Amino acid sequence: MTLDLNQPLKLTRYFICDNVVETFSGRSDVTLTFLDMMRVWYEILYIIILIIKSTSLLAPDDSSCSNQCFYQLPEMCPPPKDTCRCHLLADCQKAAICCDVNHFTLTEGLACVNITSNNGIEALHIRNATFDTFNLTSSQSVLRLIRYLTITDGNISRIEGEFAKHSRVSCLNLSSNHINTIENRSLATLYTLSVLDLSHNNLTEVPNIRKGSVSLNISNNKNLICSKLKNTLLIRPEITFNNENDTFCITSKDFVWFKTAEILPFLQVKAMHELQNNCHHNCSCETYRLNLSPEKLSTIEVAMNCSGKKFHSLPVPLPVNTIYLDVSNNKITSIKELSDPSYQNLRNFIADNNRISSIQPLEGTKFISNFNTLSLQRNDIRVLETYVLDNIQFERNYNQRKVKLGFNKIHCDCNTMKLKVDMTEQTNRIFTVLKQMRPLNI
Repeated sequence: MTLDLNQPLKLTRYFICDNVVETFSGRSDVTLTFLDMMRVWYEILYIIILIIKSTSLLAPDDSSCSNQCFYQLPEMCPPPKDTCRCHLLADCQKAAICCDVNHFTLTEGLACVNITSNNGIEALHIRNATFDTFNLTSSQSVLRLIRYLTITDGNISRIEGEFAKHSRVSCLNLSSNHINTIENRSLATLYTLSVLDLSHNNLTEVPNIRKGSVSLNISNNKNLICSKLKNTLLIRPEITFNNENDTFCITSKDFVWFKTAEILPFLQVKAMHELQNNCHHNCSCETYRLNLSPEKLSTIEVAMNCSGKKFHSLPVPLPVNTIYLDVSNNKITSIKELSDPSYQNLRNFIADNNRISSIQPLEGTKFISNFNTLSLQRNDIRVLETYVLDNIQFERNYNQRKVKLGFNKIHCDCNTMKLKVDMTEQTNRIFTVLKQMRPLNI
């Protein structure tokens, strides 16, 4: 028997739950090809799968119970007059909340609603707990089967002890508790942990957590130490940091070359960690200085060294916040790349001993307005476009601003000599502009 895919097939309609289901039959006024029939069955199968999936995952009457991390609002707490400070949630299966507790009232509350490791509770939120120390070891009997543990908005100074070895916690939220210490072993046995929220505490470092991919929020910890945070980035690259824009750390005297404590954005520490990976091929990058601005957040500025690499053009793009670039001893013929947006923060440009023939590309760039050092010694500059340098304001930053064009065989005309006189009169510090130029003629 052969089957023609374009041969019309007669179908009979059956109605199930207001959905049309069509099956093979010998009588009907509906005619579909075999391919049309297959499309209908695929759509029905897809709907059935969605129904089964949603039925198995969603808790009755409350979709919030199926969130990745269990969290309940204050209005879900037991009424203040209730002596039992814990209760099971009617609309969330296997979930409970405890509020306004200390060691005694928490133990009493868990007991009065029979929350133990044997009654199948998988989600627990403890709000506004007041402990000097929360001991995980003494709570193992209750926490052993918990999958979602949330302890927030309380006053807890220290987390000590450890979870049981076969704990099932996949999401742990300890945010907003004023925690300043978490023992090294406390979270190490959470082998199924995938989400960890430690935001809004007083931690100085990232605690020891299991190897593998973990989503971590450690934002708004005002005492976080930069050197320890950078060490975490180094040894735990698989950790995903959330809420990076609100994560800051404190520098210390042993962090790079800092002499005083400064607040540094996490993104800057991350950029420092990834600096060499983001550096231009064949070049080396290092931190140059910390830019302390009263109106802006502190930023790490970068120095990139590309000297002696046989480059024929300037490297593009530069790493973010590159302030110093050395491309000496190459075969570069033009500096047109200085107009590239990645050069906007550049302040020191060293391009000695190349084949550069003109400074004209400097005109209109941010560099020529903001530079500290421009060094183009031992190049092939013959004609000096003096108008590019005419409007440089040396007096504004005269202790740092330097232009070096020595050992170029520049044609000396009236404009060139006038530029030399004007610059020399402004400050002797930039006398190197023309001091070592070799005139072709006068």
